[in-house]
Amino acid sequence: MNKISKIFLVTIFSVILFGCGKKPTTTAPTPQPKVYEIPLDQRPYVSITPRRYGHMLYLKIINIPSNISQIEYELLYTAIDNGNEIEKGVGDTIKEINKSVERSLLLGTESCTNGCKYKYDTGIVGGTITLSFISNNNQIATYQAPFTLKSATDIKKDNNTISLSAENFSIKATIAGGGYYVLLKNYNNNYSVFGSSATNSKFVSISPDTITKSTPSLVGDYLISQ
Repeated sequence: MNKISKIFLVTIFSVILFGCGKKPTTTAPTPQPKVYEIPLDQRPYVSITPRRYGHMLYLKIINIPSNISQIEYELLYTAIDNGNEIEKGVGDTIKEINKSVERSLLLGTESCTNGCKYKYDTGIVGGTITLSFISNNNQIATYQAPFTLKSATDIKKDNNTISLSAENFSIKATIAGGGYYVLLKNYNNNYSVFGSSATNSKFVSISPDTITKSTPSLVGDYLISQ
């Protein structure tokens, strides 16, 4: 057998071996959740209540539909650090779901290496809250809304007003005592105010005037007229 024939046979044999080798495996892509809308009358109610000094927010979600298996939450806000504005955030996934869930959201950092020490963020005036409700059959409904965080002192300084500029919504009030307040657009499309303490603060006027409230208290739900 001449040299050319030998080279030809070696080449054919190599091709056969390569063709009979292990075929490459492919990984099936992870199915993405299908986006859907929770009917308005079945949507959970969301509250974000500030603690007395505004360093922590208490997130509570109630009336969660029975088909929800997970909730992802993310709170983003702008703080002031050394004179500069920086975006901060806190978030997690809640996998143990009942009719209601609760989480404490620290606006700052915590170190518990040798006793717990806290560094609180400052200059916070609000941000956005995002909740993703994931169902048993891998569907996802997302709620995202702006919120305002304001101390009683700052409300008084701002002509006794707390507002959501992105929503063109504002409340003028008489403020009693101190503490902090949160104003947000709730998942049920109404507006809600939550306070750090039970005070006698009352609203004076609402803009636009198509929004109503059944009680004089500043804290509570403000209903959009249908």
